[in-house]
Amino acid sequence: TMSDLSEASILWNIKVRYDNRQFYTYIGSILVAVNPYHMYHEMYSTNYVQKYENALVLNALPAHIFATASLAHSKMFTDKINQCVVISGESGGGKTQSTKLIMNYLASVNF
Repeated sequence: TMSDLSEASILWNIKVRYDNRQFYTYIGSILVAVNPYHMYHEMYSTNYVQKYENALVLNALPAHIFATASLAHSKMFTDKINQCVVISGESGGGKTQSTKLIMNYLASVNF
């Protein structure tokens, strides 16, 4: 848990995580994704889909786009209300890829 929530501290932590190939970071309930401009296929494999689909507690797993997709998927059924995921960012920031990953997750899980 970060005690200093200044812009400099948040950016430094995101950089440290990026250097450790942790491209996703939670800031509260918001998932921040940093585009590595390289596809790390192992991070998006069927095994990862299953790990996030079968997780009893998503917070016990590392921050990941599949956690966001899994939360929206489960809340759609438990709360019986439509869900949406807002993806925003700079041009070339990975918005299209993030959308594809969420759609791939949703197409892969059991309903």
